[in-house]
Amino acid sequence: MKKTVLFANILIILFAFTGMLLAGLTLQYFTAKTNSDGIFIEWKTADEGGTTRFEIERSASNPDNFIFIKNISATGNNSYYSYLDNTVNKMQGNSIYYYRLKCIQPGGYTYSNTISVVQSISGIKNTWGSIKAIFR
Repeated sequence: MKKTVLFANILIILFAFTGMLLAGLTLQYFTAKTNSDGIFIEWKTADEGGTTRFEIERSASNPDNFIFIKNISATGNNSYYSYLDNTVNKMQGNSIYYYRLKCIQPGGYTYSNTISVVQSISGIKNTWGSIKAIFR
């Protein structure tokens, strides 16, 4: 029993210490919206708290199965970042995509909130893709 309590206390201290190391990152916003070329992702930081890079992760129609899609170096406090995910246009049908940022700092990382966006492939795009496939 004493070992379990000691172990639990050590874990609490470790989690608290890790949180202090990763504290300081403040995102002003993190958004994603569709356009004709894909999904446009953008965010702005107020305080990067020692963040060295951001890893953009995406999950297709399942908010629990993220994959890495892009690495972007941090440039400092009050910075604007953007990325166009044009790989979603190669996927068929209407889908919900989930995005999050993995914020890498010395000593660990934190995740941003998860955002979602619905990508709708127009009938014209689907038809044009089918027509091109016929003549290949």
